[in-house]
Amino acid sequence: MNGVIARCSYFGGRAGLAATLRTNSSISEGLRRELTLRRLPLAFDYLHPQPSHLLDLTLRGVLPDPQPLSEDDVALPSVNSNRFLPAGHHLVYFPPQVALSQLLPDGTDALHSPGEPFGRRLWAGGKVRFPAASELVLDGSRAVCIETIRDVIVKGRQGEEKVVVKIERRVATVQEDEKESSIRERIWKEDEDNVGQSSIIENRDLVFMRKKTREQLDHDRAKFEEEPRFITSPADPEFRHKIKPSRALLFRFSALTFNAHAIHLDEAYTRNVEGFRSLLVHGPLTLALLLTALHAHLIKYNRNIREIEYKNLAPLYAEESLSICGKPKTSKYNAAWDVWIENKNGGLAVRGVVQTDPL
Repeated sequence: MNGVIARCSYFGGRAGLAATLRTNSSISEGLRRELTLRRLPLAFDYLHPQPSHLLDLTLRGVLPDPQPLSEDDVALPSVNSNRFLPAGHHLVYFPPQVALSQLLPDGTDALHSPGEPFGRRLWAGGKVRFPAASELVLDGSRAVCIETIRDVIVKGRQGEEKVVVKIERRVATVQEDEKESSIRERIWKEDEDNVGQSSIIENRDLVFMRKKTREQLDHDRAKFEEEPRFITSPADPEFRHKIKPSRALLFRFSALTFNAHAIHLDEAYTRNVEGFRSLLVHGPLTLALLLTALHAHLIKYNRNIREIEYKNLAPLYAEESLSICGKPKTSKYNAAWDVWIENKNGGLAVRGVVQTDPL
């Protein structure tokens, strides 16, 4: 009972709580209706080896590699080499098809934005499925990414709302002259569990927030040097890779993903407008690091990644150490794995669960 009273008092009593719920409900319904009806453009790309190769060179320069890079490793693979797209490398294909003039002040695009007053964006997590029978080959084939806003959820009390935009991306190969209506009908499915003819299905949760007030920014900057409270990480990882993401790594990943978001590139903006102490490591970069590290570790088990679901729990910063970790769950054949990333103090920053299949 006391907990109920405390929560009501926090919102200004029962009347305040009811008004807040009505306001959030109104905002939520309006945004959900507008965003889920938004028809996003198809993003086409050609599955050439170059983007994947450049990401591979970038990550191999960060993660431990038992073999030094050879001339063959550095050379661009041929489209005739029958190379498959590695797990996570879809992130550097299908960049946002928007003009420079269409970018928002923070460098992001408006494709998924709910608009003002929600001018700040962070990557909260997501899920990626890799259907076993639908591997993509880097042979120059034409492919498409169909984006849909599946749902919108508004959280938080009035004036401090966070808008969670839940996006689905379906990737598949297409014919050169295939019409948009045919592509959408063949690949997109009303039922999210229906894989259909997709080679990759990715869900992304983007969180949009109000811009910070001057008082909030002053409060954030005053605490830059303090160590925040953190969530305890799982114990006894089977693998652990400690790295320090450099500004060069963040720049390369931004370039490969055609991502101009200032929180990864402009330190003054990140500190003075967003209230973070340094450049933030990209959410999709942490996903790529988890998938790459686990894929290498699974070789000895003769297993392959089928699905990952993950959440970003705390920020990770450029030039600060982090550790990429994983261990099998108590499941038969080591089919399921816990993966996570710890910040420089050992606190839990990213947490995920991976399902695997035998090779």
